[in-house]
Amino acid sequence: MAGRRAPARAVLFDFNGVLVDDETFHWRAFREVLRPHGVRLPRARYNARYLVFDDRTALAAILSDAGRRDLPAAGLLRRKRRVYQRLAAGVRIGARAARLVRDLARRVPVAIVSGATRAEIRAVVRRARLGRTLRVIVSAENVRRPKPAPEGYRLALRRLGLRGGSGCVAIEDSPGGIRAARAAGLAIVGVATTFPARTLRRAGALEVVKTIDRLSADDLLQPG
Repeated sequence: MAGRRAPARAVLFDFNGVLVDDETFHWRAFREVLRPHGVRLPRARYNARYLVFDDRTALAAILSDAGRRDLPAAGLLRRKRRVYQRLAAGVRIGARAARLVRDLARRVPVAIVSGATRAEIRAVVRRARLGRTLRVIVSAENVRRPKPAPEGYRLALRRLGLRGGSGCVAIEDSPGGIRAARAAGLAIVGVATTFPARTLRRAGALEVVKTIDRLSADDLLQPG
């Protein structure tokens, strides 16, 4: 792969769209709970405007943009999460992705930095038997300012005992996630599961692969 990365000293994964291909389920869940209230949510607009946020921030932005701040956000959020759980019941971390995480963890610290809830992440991580492999998990509950702000990445780096993101690699699938990682000083490998490769490169990804299955530990740990 082309790029100009230093040897990695840690690898930090986004979750939705990277370790699990479930971005469609989040969109469908929001759409299902908002449609009865007359709020339309085209997929292109969801991807461009709301996908990078955690659930609470995304819902607040959707309702504000639609001029529907009168709707009960707390109740809608609970329903959205129930619908997502139903739609994503079969979501798994694939065998190759799980092997990548394990291979990396034998050599460097590995973390997840995500706007997903801790329960959502833990359920999938547990099914893949990766609970003891991941050094740190930063979820929606851990930050006040979600991606595209860098708070989650900075918190993960501190919890890993690292000063700054120099020499660390983030794996991201969205422009907003890439901006968050860049602001925290990490190099980024983009995964084009949700956005075209050219969009991820424009946002700042040094390298882009079609799926996480195209990556190996050597790809990420050796200088680019």
